[in-house]
Amino acid sequence: MERSWYWRVGLIVAVALLSLYQLVPSWFYFRLPPAERNGDAYDKSVPRWGPNAAKHLNLGLDLQGGIHLAMGVDVDRAVKAKVARRADEIAEYLRNKSVPFASAAPADGGMRVEVKTDQPAQVKDTVLEGYGQELFASEVPGGVAFAFREKVLSDFKAKAVEQAEKTIRNRVDKWGVSEPDIKRKSNNQIQIQLPGFKDPEKAKELLGRTAQLEFKIADDENPVLDKLRGGTEAEAGGTGTLPVCPHNPDGTMKLPLPETGCWSVESIELPSGGQRQATEVLANNRAELEKAIKAKVAPLIDPTKNVIGIGEVTSTGESGFRQTWYRTYLLRAKTELTGDYISDARASVDQSGAGQGKPVVLFQMSPEGARLMEKLTTDNMHRRMATVLDDKVETAPYIQGRISNSGQITLGSGRSYQDMFAEANDIALVLKAGALPAPVTIFEERTVGATLGPELVRKGTVAALVGLAAVLLFMVVYYRASGFIADVALVLNGFLVLAIMSMIGSTLTLPGIAGFVLTLGMAVDANVLINERIREELRGGRTVKQAVQQGYDKVFWTIVDSHVTTLVAGVVLMQYGSGPVRGFAVTLIIGLLASLFTSIVVTRAIMEYFTRHETARLSV
Repeated sequence: MERSWYWRVGLIVAVALLSLYQLVPSWFYFRLPPAERNGDAYDKSVPRWGPNAAKHLNLGLDLQGGIHLAMGVDVDRAVKAKVARRADEIAEYLRNKSVPFASAAPADGGMRVEVKTDQPAQVKDTVLEGYGQELFASEVPGGVAFAFREKVLSDFKAKAVEQAEKTIRNRVDKWGVSEPDIKRKSNNQIQIQLPGFKDPEKAKELLGRTAQLEFKIADDENPVLDKLRGGTEAEAGGTGTLPVCPHNPDGTMKLPLPETGCWSVESIELPSGGQRQATEVLANNRAELEKAIKAKVAPLIDPTKNVIGIGEVTSTGESGFRQTWYRTYLLRAKTELTGDYISDARASVDQSGAGQGKPVVLFQMSPEGARLMEKLTTDNMHRRMATVLDDKVETAPYIQGRISNSGQITLGSGRSYQDMFAEANDIALVLKAGALPAPVTIFEERTVGATLGPELVRKGTVAALVGLAAVLLFMVVYYRASGFIADVALVLNGFLVLAIMSMIGSTLTLPGIAGFVLTLGMAVDANVLINERIREELRGGRTVKQAVQQGYDKVFWTIVDSHVTTLVAGVVLMQYGSGPVRGFAVTLIIGLLASLFTSIVVTRAIMEYFTRHETARLSV
């Protein structure tokens, strides 16, 4: 035998053993009842010498069940956010053009920008000169109102839904769910199918999280909330609009706090170097705090200049139990920077400061974001910069130096390290995948149960086995010895396809089973071509050894051409298809590659072994 034959045999044996080894987790996975496959029972059943337990064959939503969600995008909220950003841009634009105006803020429920000015004609002409392609103007008492044109709004809403779909897809991809099906539907809805995922609450939390990250500067110099003060701490409630928060003799907060809110003071460092006792509002319930803000605080502030941020604090009461409560931050209304400029984010552990050893979220800014962050921190040195994530103030540290390309988000304490690190991972995931352009609402939630899955698996498996058995029997009856060799290669082809799917984490769906059976049929077709060509060579008077060599050589490019043309179609389906179509394409591509290997390499090596002598005989 030639030396190359031994190398080919070594490769075939290695591939066969590796395929069987890779299928070990799948073997133990499917031996268990469906209810135990995703728990500790499965992890314990996989031998230590086997591959990673996660590398088992996955089943699609149609085979194993999972979660089906229909989410609606609140495009009106996205429009209001765009109007608010345009109001800030118009104000900056008018200042740069030296056009006098009093204010520029959203109006009419946040659907248009209203500019207060005593020179409406000049403001109108100036703004339309820069924004005329997307805005139209109308005069209102005391100024000019600007609104988006209808086509601009419709295009923006369509792009908001498209961006939401892309963001959700990115989150699912980074989450690691195999073969998700995500597509847009009518009425601004997005349909999501997560095969094998069993925790709908976790899915809704991660996919529905808006992840709107904003950086705002705290307005600590503003004494507007000081009007809430009244009475003394010894007087329950005092004479102010809110009761005084109770304190211990040592000055620490006395828990629990009043549920309906109370006021306290905190020592604030001013950029000038001094300090002031700023007023804050506290409550042990966020909903109640929001009510108190709406009733007592909102009338005191100008919404065009200030907003109230809410943060979370965890402290230990007299009984030793840790309690979570909420506090206010007086912030400037303008959003200085958003999470759109974040290029990367990851969970880590704080290496410095008072929070050393606690989980944090580290983020990297894009080049443009780094430039804007450096300007922001330079202009507001020694002020507090609040990091607001989904309307919650995560942290508000003092700016002690210029920040450009990176930063971190600290998390509220009072929980276990594992819970905090899990939250840090979740925040990093949604920041890295991108913020949703607007909040999403769950319109439909459906969990596909296990009663349908096993039945479909059984029928699909039976169909595949019956088809395979029929093909194997036909090859042996019609081609005899060479047919048996083709059957050996065909069985190896099946193991190889399943092993590769397990290795790359692909998902087997009902269309995937169809693709699997189709590739087995193509593998048989290749062997039929080979055997028929060998028959022709034998009828031409060649010896068995010569007939085998000539048969494989002459049919080689025919087999390659047929496989490559189908492979191109499979690649197109995988690139542009989704859900069942993508599952079919993946299985088809893997099967075609395996078929090329088994038809050309495996069967030829076996044939050459049995026909190595010139006097050899072969039943074809």
